[in-house]
Amino acid sequence: MVRTRATGSRHSGRTPPPHTSSSIPDAPSIETPTVPPAPNHHGETLPQNLPAIPRPAHEDSSSPYYLSSGDHPGLILVTLPLSDHNFQPWRRDFELYVGARNKTFLKGTLPSPPEPDPLHNHWNRCNQMVMSWILHSVTPEIKSSIMFLDTAAEMWTELHSRFDQGNGPRIFELRETLITLRQGEDSTT
Repeated sequence: MVRTRATGSRHSGRTPPPHTSSSIPDAPSIETPTVPPAPNHHGETLPQNLPAIPRPAHEDSSSPYYLSSGDHPGLILVTLPLSDHNFQPWRRDFELYVGARNKTFLKGTLPSPPEPDPLHNHWNRCNQMVMSWILHSVTPEIKSSIMFLDTAAEMWTELHSRFDQGNGPRIFELRETLITLRQGEDSTT
């Protein structure tokens, strides 16, 4: 039997003495409640959940401000650069890639925080990264016409207004080509 100094109570060898909060040898012992560790899905016991420590937005992989080590300005995202004739497939390809990287800068839904905000610099850096991805995904002629715009959203809007004209003109162009092909060797008179 073990006798504790402060309480004078006796404990048998089968039950451990209560935990004390003081590590000073002659200080009175104070019992502190203990919570048994919770078992995980394998039946192993793990320590209790610790409080979540908030991460800065630029370090949180679910944040649009996060840039991985694979993100760099020269990254070529699409196999075929945007030209006058491939806007729809190019747009879909580019949106999928940028969306998978959680960069919501294309449509202007994530406005720039005001300058004293600590996220302002992170927003600016990510916006410039998306701008560089756009510039590396278009032909040199298109690049020269959008490179002096200030945001990725402005670039995206400009590309949409210029190239997303619907299918009407393209259908007309294809019909004209078909008619020309049919009449190639035949006389029209």
